[in-house]
Amino acid sequence: MASSSTNDKLKIIDEIIKDYPDLYNPLELYKMILQAQKQIRDDPKKGTIIDWSDESIIEDLQKKVRQFNQPITNFLNPNIFNSKALINTCERIVKAFIEKGLEKKLLDNFLNELFYGKISIHDLVAATLKGDAGYFKDFGERFKVDPALILFIASTLIQPCLEEIAKRIDSSLLEKWWQAPCPICGRRPIVARLKARKRYLICSLCEAEYLTDLFFCVNCGNIDPTTLKFLAPEDYPEFRVDFCEKCKHYLKVIDESKLKKPIPKGFEDIITIDLDIMANELGLKRV
Repeated sequence: MASSSTNDKLKIIDEIIKDYPDLYNPLELYKMILQAQKQIRDDPKKGTIIDWSDESIIEDLQKKVRQFNQPITNFLNPNIFNSKALINTCERIVKAFIEKGLEKKLLDNFLNELFYGKISIHDLVAATLKGDAGYFKDFGERFKVDPALILFIASTLIQPCLEEIAKRIDSSLLEKWWQAPCPICGRRPIVARLKARKRYLICSLCEAEYLTDLFFCVNCGNIDPTTLKFLAPEDYPEFRVDFCEKCKHYLKVIDESKLKKPIPKGFEDIITIDLDIMANELGLKRV
């Protein structure tokens, strides 16, 4: 049986598809990825050798975050991950992409080298934890594939572990972080939720939710309110795009006080795809 959280997400996807039929393709892919992650998601250790229910482990990680002011992924040893489980999951995720139209030959060489140990799964995890763009750029050139695709696939392998950590982290750390990169995985957010006049950044990878300033560009750090603007679709007052005139990057914002129906956690980016289209037409850039 799949874990209750996975089952819940799969059911949520089916409900969202009913409400947003135009989003069928990305939601169906999301569903296939969840199913591909089943082995890791069902594992209490989330594809690692660590017992995450041990509070001392989380406490130690939190101390390091506070001491060094760096995200938790900087303190995770890639060797804690179960290489066999990750490789098996990687194969299933690639098959999901192929089923949705990706040419099989694009990732055949990558998978073969991973299976036969020519690519170290732990090196792949290490680069993913660090967000090492150079590592994935080299892969892209080597296998003639978009490096962002390989990074995405690699990220899905460690996602269940990062989600587990995010669920167990002290909420006070999330309230006091006040930086753009996620305190768990270091990714920069593309979505935020507005609650009681407070803006909470949402990590699309680990689902961490952490407080930030209302006037703050998550891309360049600009805090000048005169150059921080927003746009809102006329037909959807619950959504808006916050953008920076200096760097031309944007953040999608969900105003929870105006929502007619709650948006489930983890689905913020997909449900607000129309905001990406609007921002792109205005020449704004996604973080």
